[in-house]
Amino acid sequence: MEEQALILIVVLVLSAALARAAEDTILADFEGQDYGDWKTTGTAFGPGPAQGTLPNQMPVSGYLGHGLVNSFYGGDKSTGTLTSPEFTINRRYIAFLIGGGGWEGKTCMNLLLEGKVVRSATGPNTQPGGSEALAQASWDVRELAGKTAQI
Repeated sequence: MEEQALILIVVLVLSAALARAAEDTILADFEGQDYGDWKTTGTAFGPGPAQGTLPNQMPVSGYLGHGLVNSFYGGDKSTGTLTSPEFTINRRYIAFLIGGGGWEGKTCMNLLLEGKVVRSATGPNTQPGGSEALAQASWDVRELAGKTAQI
């Protein structure tokens, strides 16, 4: 299971319909020097958002702006979590960029309700090599409207 680095969210957006019926709500853009109110455990995410590819990592592409969440801090052996503050789901979709390791439950991004995983996303890499390109993804969360969640 080499290349398990999970390059996560650049911008998390609670999105309206694809037609943009309402303004998007940005949960985080990771452009600051630290993760703000997001809580980290372990060492994987470092002291704050990465400004691109980290040392000894394959090139990272597809992110927007200057910062991104990158769990390759310290290499493939580092572990940890990054957890958002609670928020209320008030849009039909949660949209994000994700890349890296494709192992659900190990290198993934989860949507939590009352501490339980209700959605999960991974990057595409399940073999050594591959790409660290981030791609657009989203969760349909219509049935969770009004509920309090975390990522």
